[in-house]
Amino acid sequence: MDLLNLPRLDKSSVKKTFNRAAKSYNKAAILQEEVLQRLLQRLQYIRHNPENIIDIGCGTGKAINGLREHYSRSKIISMDMAFSMLEETRKKYGLLRRKRLVNADMECMPFADESFDLLFSSLALQWANDLPATLIDLARIGRQDGLLMFATFGPSTLSELRDSWFEVDQKPHVHQFVDMHDIGDALMAAGFSQPVVDSETIRLEYDGFRQVLDDLRDIGASNADRNRSRGLMTPAKLRLLEDKYREHGFESGKYIASYEVVYGHAWIAK
Repeated sequence: MDLLNLPRLDKSSVKKTFNRAAKSYNKAAILQEEVLQRLLQRLQYIRHNPENIIDIGCGTGKAINGLREHYSRSKIISMDMAFSMLEETRKKYGLLRRKRLVNADMECMPFADESFDLLFSSLALQWANDLPATLIDLARIGRQDGLLMFATFGPSTLSELRDSWFEVDQKPHVHQFVDMHDIGDALMAAGFSQPVVDSETIRLEYDGFRQVLDDLRDIGASNADRNRSRGLMTPAKLRLLEDKYREHGFESGKYIASYEVVYGHAWIAK
């Protein structure tokens, strides 16, 4: 199965769930905030002075202040496919700052060639159906010697939930994420140079099983697989799922949710 080119996601569903989650996102996005801070920290080890920055899949705009700390004179454009997320992002700019917000999908970006010196994306690339084409378009809008800096999820993400669901039914319930080695190959094929990709696993602990599902819902990470089950979750199925989760993701009195976070950066060579 070629996950790089598989049209596995229902993008209209993705947009709908993120619009719905805009108000609850910040409260639940503990992992997303941690990954963002780790990604921003990596910028201090790279010598770069961008004029124009784009935050791709900006969510509620949590990256704005961190990017400003590194690049106080740069122009930052925040882009997200969910308009309600951009309404939350608007608040991060302050009253007197010019607000540069773009409502667009990363798979159809409305920017001219060579527009940006820094392409920044924290936990958004996993929502691209065609990652190679998306990376090619990112290279297009990047300037010579520009930098792509990103974090996304790898295939071990939510393995406990995936394995538990597999014993309940055979429908996809957890997204299929791309391996970091395939991401590195796709970067090279798209024309990026000197790609560096690495990964780590972050484990979240929960007191109750429902908290795992509630957090995923509140950040908008609902199941958007094209082949997902369209039926309602029955109480009996939910109890069975919890029983299976205790076999796969329950340790020392806590429910575990593992996330394989893939970090990467690459330069634009034209």
